[in-house]
Amino acid sequence: MDSSLNQHPKHSERRPILEVRELRKHFAGTVRAVDGVSFTVFEGETFGLVGESGCGKTTLGRCIARALDPTGGEIVYHPADDRPPVDLASLSARQLRPFRLDVQMIFQDPVSSLNQRMTLLDIVGEPMVVNRVARGKEMRDRVGALLEKVGLRAEHMSRYPHAFSGGQRQRIGIARALSLSPRIVVCDEPVSALDVSVQAQVLNLLQDLQGELGLTYLFIAHDLGVVEYLCDRVAVMYVGQIVEMADTETLFNAPLHPYTEALMSAVPEADPRASREPVILEGELANAANPPAGCHFHPRCRYCIDVCRTEVPELREARSGHSVRCHRAEELQLQGVAGASVSGETE
Repeated sequence: MDSSLNQHPKHSERRPILEVRELRKHFAGTVRAVDGVSFTVFEGETFGLVGESGCGKTTLGRCIARALDPTGGEIVYHPADDRPPVDLASLSARQLRPFRLDVQMIFQDPVSSLNQRMTLLDIVGEPMVVNRVARGKEMRDRVGALLEKVGLRAEHMSRYPHAFSGGQRQRIGIARALSLSPRIVVCDEPVSALDVSVQAQVLNLLQDLQGELGLTYLFIAHDLGVVEYLCDRVAVMYVGQIVEMADTETLFNAPLHPYTEALMSAVPEADPRASREPVILEGELANAANPPAGCHFHPRCRYCIDVCRTEVPELREARSGHSVRCHRAEELQLQGVAGASVSGETE
C-alpha cells in the first residue's frame, strides 16, 4: 500500500519526517505481530497508534526505534540536513549509530525502565557518554538543564530513582529520551502507569516540550481520551494491521471501521443527557499466528457479510485523508464519540 494514502490535505505542505512502508515483524516465524503496516509522519506532529493489548502497536514502535529488528519493509527517515532519506530498517547496528541520536523512546513503566542503582546524573547522562556527545562538566551541566526542563531540580541529579514519585520518574525518563536532542520520540504509553492527575501534568509537559524543541511524537496508547487530547492524526491497529487512519477529529466523530466504532463507544460521554448505543465486542482478539480468513475482524463484527469472511480488505482512502480497511465502509452508518451517525446509507 502506498503510505501517501493517509496524508490529510492540511499536511500537503508539510515535510514528512518518517515513512513506514509495508513494515513487518514476525516472531517464531509464524506470529505476525506487525503485518504490512504503512503510514507517513510529518514534522512536528503527534501521530497516535491505538488498539487493544496485543494488536502490535508497541512492537511497531520498537521496530521504528530499532529496539527490534523488522522482518521486512522499510522505515524511511528524512534527516534535517540535505542528506538523502535513509531506510533505517536496512541498516546494520554500526550504520544505524548516527541515527540513534534522532530517534529516541519513552517507555511505559517509569520503574522498570530506570536502573535503580544509577543516579539521575548517570541515567540521563549515559546516552551522552555512549554516543560521545558530552562528558565531564559539560555532561553534568546538560543533565542539570534537562532536569530543570522537565520540571525537576538540577541538585537532584545525585539521587536515585526510588527517591521520586511515579510522575517524577517518568519525567526522568523523558529527560533521558531528550538527552541526545532527538527529532522523533516514540512514546510507548508514557502515562498509562500514572495517576490521572499526574497524567495531565505529564501530557502538558510533552506538549510544551514539543512546541519548544520542535519534536515529532509517535504516541502509542490505549486510552482514547489521552489520544484525543494530544494527537493530530490517529491510526487504529487490529492484529498487526492498520484498519483505519485519519485526523483525530474525523476519526473520533466520523469513524468508518466497525472496530473503531466499538473503541469509540467506550469513551465516556461528556454530556450526561446524550445517549449512545454501546458496542459490545464478543470474542477475543484474533490470534496473530493464525488470523481468520478474510477480514481479521469479521468474527467479532456485527456488520459481517459473506465477502468479509472470504476476501481480505485492502487499506484504501475512502475519503480525503481518511483510510480504512473495510469492505462496507461506504455503506455502513457508524457512530462516533458525538453519538451521531456519520457515514453513508445503510442497506
